[in-house]
Amino acid sequence: MDLKNNLIVSTQNRNCGYLTRKLCYATFSLQRKCSHRYPKLNKTVLENERVLEAIHYAACEDDNEIKTSHASAVKTHKKRAKEVLTKMAAAISSAWIRLTGWVLLRVFNHMLDSIQVHQGQMEMVKKAAKSNIPVIFLPLHKSHLDYLLLTFILFLHDIKAPHVAAGDNLSIPVFRYILRSLGGFFIKRKLDPHYGKKDIVYRALLHTYMAELLRRGQYVEFFIEGGRTRSGKAGAPKAGLMSVVIDTFIDGTVTDAYLIPVSITYEKVLDGEFIRENMGSKKVPETFWGAVKAIWRVLKTNYGHVRVTFCQPFSLQEYVQSVQTSSGRGFLTDGGMGLKDPSESSLYGTDVVEEDQRQLVTNVATHVVHAAVHASAVMSTNLLAFLLLVNYRKGVSMKELVRSFDWVKEEVLFLDRDLGFSGETTAVIAHALSILDNHLVNKASSVQCEQTNNNIENWRLSPNLSLPDVFGLTYYANSVTSVFLIESVIVNAVLALSREQCSYIKEDSVVLPKQRLIRMATQLCSLLQFEFIFTPPCTSLQTQLLDGLDRLVASEVLSEELVVKSRHADEAWTGNSGFCWDSSSDEDDDANTVATKDALDDRIILKMASNGGQAKLHFLENVLQSLIETYCIAAAALPHLLGTTMTENNFQQRLQKLAIERVERGQTSYPESVSMDTLRNCTRLFEKQNVIALYYLDTQRMLELDVMYDTEVALAEYLHVIELFRSSRSNYKVCSDTDVTARS
Repeated sequence: MDLKNNLIVSTQNRNCGYLTRKLCYATFSLQRKCSHRYPKLNKTVLENERVLEAIHYAACEDDNEIKTSHASAVKTHKKRAKEVLTKMAAAISSAWIRLTGWVLLRVFNHMLDSIQVHQGQMEMVKKAAKSNIPVIFLPLHKSHLDYLLLTFILFLHDIKAPHVAAGDNLSIPVFRYILRSLGGFFIKRKLDPHYGKKDIVYRALLHTYMAELLRRGQYVEFFIEGGRTRSGKAGAPKAGLMSVVIDTFIDGTVTDAYLIPVSITYEKVLDGEFIRENMGSKKVPETFWGAVKAIWRVLKTNYGHVRVTFCQPFSLQEYVQSVQTSSGRGFLTDGGMGLKDPSESSLYGTDVVEEDQRQLVTNVATHVVHAAVHASAVMSTNLLAFLLLVNYRKGVSMKELVRSFDWVKEEVLFLDRDLGFSGETTAVIAHALSILDNHLVNKASSVQCEQTNNNIENWRLSPNLSLPDVFGLTYYANSVTSVFLIESVIVNAVLALSREQCSYIKEDSVVLPKQRLIRMATQLCSLLQFEFIFTPPCTSLQTQLLDGLDRLVASEVLSEELVVKSRHADEAWTGNSGFCWDSSSDEDDDANTVATKDALDDRIILKMASNGGQAKLHFLENVLQSLIETYCIAAAALPHLLGTTMTENNFQQRLQKLAIERVERGQTSYPESVSMDTLRNCTRLFEKQNVIALYYLDTQRMLELDVMYDTEVALAEYLHVIELFRSSRSNYKVCSDTDVTARS
């Protein structure tokens, strides 16, 4: 089976009468089977024991706080519970789904070139839908269009519409009614209105509502990352709604469920590239007129192709059984390394979720995100933006760009990732340029003759690196970073080791112990643990790194030879004072340690023998350099906390201010290093590695340096470790701790 453009329906009616062919969209929509049963659950939920218990508990708290009668407090909370559920619950209408399907067929054909879905994947989804167990769709979240797009595709294929968890920021006039009729149920972005006090009634309602949907065999859809990605990379998985799914299985409410990771990739994102928010501005709340203006703007723009990828559905029951078998205990404990930390909050309260169950939730959520990311197709705009930022920040001729574009396409396919485009390369690049906003890529003719200026082969392209426009290209490019992630980690670790052990550099080669190389690569993964999910929970990071190393050797970027060990060399490496962060990523299970012990005794010899290998080495080095530079900038700003405390928000604003100053002074190679999204991740890393301590003052999150790092010497050592990974070809120079402290 092959890809199919789901917007083409007219040919299916070519043998019908004139009126049927003329009204092909209406005819096709009327032929869809969407008269499925969607039960009303409000009464069942309100009478559920969990909800009644939560109401009773909340009433008891009111008795103690405001001295009201228990009966009056129960009545008040029951009334509120009814109001909350009325605003929350979906009210799916088959008529509205059919009408919306017809409208979207017309609208999407106007604004999109195609919606590509693999027919074999749809057959897998249909097979799961016929299994009479709940099906849970888990898409990555890039656009508000995601809410409609998945339901639209299922409608086209006669599959029951799912109940879709939507943020209450979309509960705006008119659109609220439409979304609810299409399956949307609205969840508060912040479950608890007051810090330190859980809204147990609201949590119980949401937990019970979802559990009832699953018990009735309804399909559910929620975005595993929570909100839309602001960077173009997949966000850390949120475990809240996933904890409900796991809980309904553990307590026997459902015997099984099919989980389907989904990736939706756009050539051009409807919501923009979140440029304002990357510069630190607050998110603009959704409004009715804002939505109307956005729709009007969308209808006047071509957004190119969309690719929807459904991963293979997997049984929750089989997943849990395999985990129990492999771990020999109740649930799997996290033995992976360098994984992006998900949110582990339970909707009903972490106090009622066992630790093993919480770990199971984390593993399933991580597995889903990793699977969806690696199933994502690389679109033409993604690849063009990626190449310009990684290889050609100073510009490139079209001839050279075409050559590199073809090379990178082959690399993407070699690494088992899919391409969301095809055709002659020059035409693909021209199409991508027509889709991207004009201010993102600068186009100039490399030929002076005016008659040839319009010939694309004579163009010279360069990325717009000015703030804030650079975030537009960064957003598109970040979708490709995961393709080369492991290889880039290894190359940057190799170069970091060569910089640290410069005495081992001889002519065109560097001799490195494989064991130390893997350890250094693991440290880099630990540094970027909030940026990427490096491995699924069932695989160790060490295994992934060794596989990546083998690929680099096979492609002749590195060469591997057995080097005779000498006592002097071993002592030199053992005595090295390289800093090793204490994280869960340094712990392996015994089986992995035994399996790789012999392999790690070898030496790696890095040789710069061929121009091709050297070019690929620098390409892979550049993939992660902008992120590494951001972490260097953030670590260099830590002396601002010496002897003082600061709110988390103020500290992050201070980080961005310093980063912007470096860009303005030309001290950084990467203007995108000022991204607030990445700087927030830097703060999370410093907290995770106990460099800074977090505490609450009333409702404010306060930061201060941990006692182990409250000196200039300790901070300088910490910065030095991060700086090892920074390219020596960068023009970025970190100020000394003394200079930073003096300016502060």
